[in-house]
Amino acid sequence: MIDFMKKIILSLVISLSVFSVYAQDDAFTADVIKMQELNGTVATQDAMFQQIVAQLKLQKPMVSDEMWGKLKKEVYDVQVAELNKKLIPIIKKHYTHEDVKGMIAFYQTPAGKKMAEKTPLITLESAQLSQTWAMGLMSKMQGYLASSGF
Repeated sequence: MIDFMKKIILSLVISLSVFSVYAQDDAFTADVIKMQELNGTVATQDAMFQQIVAQLKLQKPMVSDEMWGKLKKEVYDVQVAELNKKLIPIIKKHYTHEDVKGMIAFYQTPAGKKMAEKTPLITLESAQLSQTWAMGLMSKMQGYLASSGF
């Protein structure tokens, strides 16, 4: 009977330990999601949608604003949610829970809020600049290789 009680107590302790780890992991995950909302990631993703739609509208001008709204909700938002889920383990691999809590605290300061507000704009402008730069660089690299006989 004593061995049976020991087994029950051991099983209970193990179960509670596992539950505690999952609860801590859930809090960490929730904080990563909160950090993504506060740091401008979500706003940047929304701005990316606007850029994509602007390009698609040139190709498909007959598509209504209502359809673009449906596309955002039923395709883009779903895909972004899946991407964000896949990003969580990567973020958790490189930052501790305490790191993420510190970032959340920063993004709640005036400087952090400004950074989060400006990040989507900087990202879009940087992407446009980088694309132009990369095309020029590729051309120069190809020219260099061609002039070297390759």
